[in-house]
Amino acid sequence: MEINGLNLEITIGDLEVFRAPRWWIESLRHHPLGRAGITLPDPKGELYQTVQVGDEVTISVGYRDQSPATWSGTVAGRYPGETRDQLEIRAVDGALPLAKTKITQAWENETPEALVAWVIRQTGLSVGTIMETGMVLPRVSAGNIPAWQLIQQIKISCRDAFGLDMSKWALWLGAAGVNWGDLDEPGDTVAIATLANLIEHEPIDWRSGMGLIETHLIGDLSHSRLIRLQDVRRGIDEVHRALRVRHEGTPDKVRTLVWYGVENG
Repeated sequence: MEINGLNLEITIGDLEVFRAPRWWIESLRHHPLGRAGITLPDPKGELYQTVQVGDEVTISVGYRDQSPATWSGTVAGRYPGETRDQLEIRAVDGALPLAKTKITQAWENETPEALVAWVIRQTGLSVGTIMETGMVLPRVSAGNIPAWQLIQQIKISCRDAFGLDMSKWALWLGAAGVNWGDLDEPGDTVAIATLANLIEHEPIDWRSGMGLIETHLIGDLSHSRLIRLQDVRRGIDEVHRALRVRHEGTPDKVRTLVWYGVENG
């Protein structure tokens, strides 16, 4: 049965879409780019010719009694779908400059936080909150590598040279700019509770160190936000950092999936 209480609006370049066989939006704390996917009917192959890599993409989705959440990015690829009459669109979010900007530079006796802020500025993105390490790196060099990879290299240097625990440090584009550190994305703690919006809960698995929550759509939730999980059946009332968030929908079902647990960044 088709969901009547959901508003979905997708634009891809000049194309406007209000129904799609499938769509998803995903963000991971320890991955520099947010991603999205859209399945479109394309029986004549016309959309494959129309949609181009680099086209702007927006996905606006929400229940009719709520303000919609909007994801924006650009087309990264287009591929044949699972059936011959479908087209798969893949898109990446506004953090793309972290992957596209190449850095060639060398420094001596600089703090990691100063280097990270400088690298972010080279991408053209705004600098958000950068945590201080209290350390100075004697030498750092980069030879035509992506900005995010250089920042990862700096993080590894902090771990190896100074013995700092960097497992929870992440780089991501948030609402106020690009952040780096053991930080949360600002915003109210999102409640996910039994008899409210909790559908399924798989507690932390010792093999993966991750737990999984299935809930009704929470369109504005992204990784690094805090969630309050209230699972009455298991006697759980805990606050966790969302490490991976996936919103996905079909005409008859829409869900948000949230992973939490051990960080190994």
